[in-house]
Amino acid sequence: VEHLEELNLSKIGLSDKAGAAVAVALTRAHVAPVKVVKLGHNCGLSRQTACALGRLLASNSKIQELDLFRCGLDVEACAALLEGLAAPALKKLDLRNNGLGTRGGAALVAAVQRGALPALEEL
Repeated sequence: VEHLEELNLSKIGLSDKAGAAVAVALTRAHVAPVKVVKLGHNCGLSRQTACALGRLLASNSKIQELDLFRCGLDVEACAALLEGLAAPALKKLDLRNNGLGTRGGAALVAAVQRGALPALEEL
């Protein structure tokens, strides 16, 4: 897929395994750099997806928006996504209605402080 700029898989009942597979597929070199990834309202996502999304963000410097609204991510999953995060183009990160918790919040603050999210405009 050469010209895919937005992938919207919101509200389709993705499992954690399927969410991780999507992130891995987007990480592959033969897939065009996607700018927007919407996975909101998929309550089956968790740590496996979060880890894969973290790797995707690290490998794809074009992603500007990541929507994980109401995905059922717990503290561990949020922390897995945010710890070590590097997303230079990310302008919008939607983690609303997830279990960010103290650890995830601390990881988010650390990412901002170390300059890992320089383009972030909306959280």
